[in-house]
Amino acid sequence: MPRINPRIRDMTIHDLSVVYDIGTSVFTRDKHVFLYRTWDTYEVTDLFSSDPELCFVAEHENAVIGFVLGTSISKPRSAWTYGYLVWTAVKAEYQRHKIGQQLYKEMERRARTLGARMMIIDTEGTNLRAVRFFESLGFKKGSAHVWMTKRIRARRRP
Repeated sequence: MPRINPRIRDMTIHDLSVVYDIGTSVFTRDKHVFLYRTWDTYEVTDLFSSDPELCFVAEHENAVIGFVLGTSISKPRSAWTYGYLVWTAVKAEYQRHKIGQQLYKEMERRARTLGARMMIIDTEGTNLRAVRFFESLGFKKGSAHVWMTKRIRARRRP
C-alpha cells in the first residue's frame, strides 16, 4: 500500500460541499442504524461558523479526502475546557492509511492550544471500527452516560 502523506489545513467555505459529501457517504443509515445525531448541512455549517479553528481537512493531490469538525466546551464554574471531536471521516478509498489518526492528532493539538484539558468523542456503540479506532488513540469508555432510542411510526393522515 503506497504511503499517503496528506496536507492538513484549515477548512474554507469552498470545502463545505465536499465535506458534506464525504460525511454523507460515511454516515449512512444502513451502516449506522442508531446514529442519534443527524448528518446534515447544518452540522457542517454550524460548526464551521462557530468553531472554524477546529474544522479542518486532509488534502491529497489537491483534493479533500477527510475532515474533522470539532468544538470546545467550557462549563460555568469549571476550570476545565474540553475539546469535542463532533464528526470525522475519511473517504473510503483513503481509509487504512492512518489519515484519521493524523486528523485526530491535529484536533488534539488545536484543542490543547485553546486550553482544553480533556478530549471528548462519542460514537455509536455498535460501530466497532470507530470504537477500536478511538481506543487505539487512548480513549476509554465512559460508564455513566446512557442514551436510548425508540423507533416510532409517523402518524397516518386521514
